Amino acid sequence: MTETQMPMFYRDVVAISTERHKDWYVDADQGYAFASKTHAIFIAATEIPVAAREFPIVFAPNGTGSDVVPMAVLGLRQNENLMVNSDGSWAGSYVPAYVRRYPFILASASADSDTFTVCIDEAYSGFNTAREGDRLINEDGEHGEQLATAVKFLRDFHDHSRLTSVFCAALVEAGLLETMQANIELSTGTKFSLTGLQSVTKDKLAKLSGKKLKHFLDEGYLDLIYHHMHSLTNFERLMNLVGTEDKESDQATSGAHA
Repeated sequence: MTETQMPMFYRDVVAISTERHKDWYVDADQGYAFASKTHAIFIAATEIPVAAREFPIVFAPNGTGSDVVPMAVLGLRQNENLMVNSDGSWAGSYVPAYVRRYPFILASASADSDTFTVCIDEAYSGFNTAREGDRLINEDGEHGEQLATAVKFLRDFHDHSRLTSVFCAALVEAGLLETMQANIELSTGTKFSLTGLQSVTKDKLAKLSGKKLKHFLDEGYLDLIYHHMHSLTNFERLMNLVGTEDKESDQATSGAHA
């Protein structure tokens, strides 16, 4: 992977090597500071029912064509994640799988390849040779407990991501997505807009044919759509969070100048 191809969070992705990483350990208790500048994150379709309780779930272009992906909105401004506290802890109840898989990742030679290599981000602060945490590779050359668990998680995440692509393709094919613009006005008077987002609307959903509606019901898509639509009320929750942070920041600044 080149730097321009690096997925979000990852800076130095290297394939796991028995020789290179035989003396490496991973201390997973590093918090989520690595995600503190991410205001929206990919979320698998299987996560939508749970994630929709806390975050607005929207759809956005994936950057590689006309395809879209579901995104959990974690902040209202660029480089702002309201779910990561100043000490690196997670403020919400649910942590998206994309975040939980870090610093591990699967890499493939091409987009349509079924062969994957298990990789790590060597820049992750938890990797060390000081024997802190769990050993990545055991003395017998087998994956350590933490790495073995991560590999299973990565495979499940990959499978869920594929199912998500099918779900999103069905939304696009049915013409259910519509460009939305969220106009934000905080209690502090600050105004800004979120653009480039898409959502399913009641009007478009009502125009689905009976056959298509049954198909969506049978596939479980209808349930996901309703969770997505209801989740949009969480924009107000984020507005309250960012408004509170802005007020605290203003008070701290005023106190410093007093």
